[in-house]
Amino acid sequence: MIKKTTLLFAMALGTAFVGPAQAAPQVPAAAMAVDAAAILAEVDRRAATFDDQSYTATMQIIKAGQLKKTLTFNAVMKGLDRQLLEFVAPGDVAGMKVLLEGTDNLYIYLPEFKKVRRVAAHVQNQGFLGSTFTLSDMAEAKLSPLYDAEMGSTDGSLTTLILTPKAGIETSAAKIELVIDGTKGGVTKLRYFDSSGTETRQQLRDEWIKIDDKFVPTQVSMLDLKTGDVSVIKLSNLLVNQGVEDDLFSRRTLLRE
Repeated sequence: MIKKTTLLFAMALGTAFVGPAQAAPQVPAAAMAVDAAAILAEVDRRAATFDDQSYTATMQIIKAGQLKKTLTFNAVMKGLDRQLLEFVAPGDVAGMKVLLEGTDNLYIYLPEFKKVRRVAAHVQNQGFLGSTFTLSDMAEAKLSPLYDAEMGSTDGSLTTLILTPKAGIETSAAKIELVIDGTKGGVTKLRYFDSSGTETRQQLRDEWIKIDDKFVPTQVSMLDLKTGDVSVIKLSNLLVNQGVEDDLFSRRTLLRE
């Protein structure tokens, strides 16, 4: 059993990050399921390849083809399940902080009230600060614990996985089609679907740069297919492996001025 699992995992890595599996049509369905799960787990592992990272980000909110607002925030991450965002501009959001403390605990600090509030699950799916991003996008940064994966298609360096929620787990999307580009070793596109099978949003990851021999996207856009609105996050001042302490990601940090 150990040898079989190891072999399937190796096949999965080859499919995702080297190129298409030439013999895919002959692989049994059970093996395909293991391949897809292994690929998704590796996607999460590579997304968290640095011990920690920090960056400055601008988020442009575009509606009806017009730039409506630009937000600026600083972010610190440790793995994928601990994140801290602090907004610095414009003035109406300056001082707001968002904390992901583990995959299930999401908090917001509102400076005008000087209070920390936990974000309920049903609120996380709403557009955040008028953007097409949601807080669920932040909470679901690690996908393999939440979604089952099946092999989709392969096209050159591109591999598509079909993700559906694991039994008993509530997620923001009824299905996600996730596209991995083997030349970058990471996800370049996500398509989100609702329970009726309608595609609702598309996320693109662009402007990849190399840090410590690893590719990292520095631009992420989210298109709302119903409204046509799009929001674009651009990263700068990206630093990695600075030795960020665990206690930074706590509700006490949110209350600090």
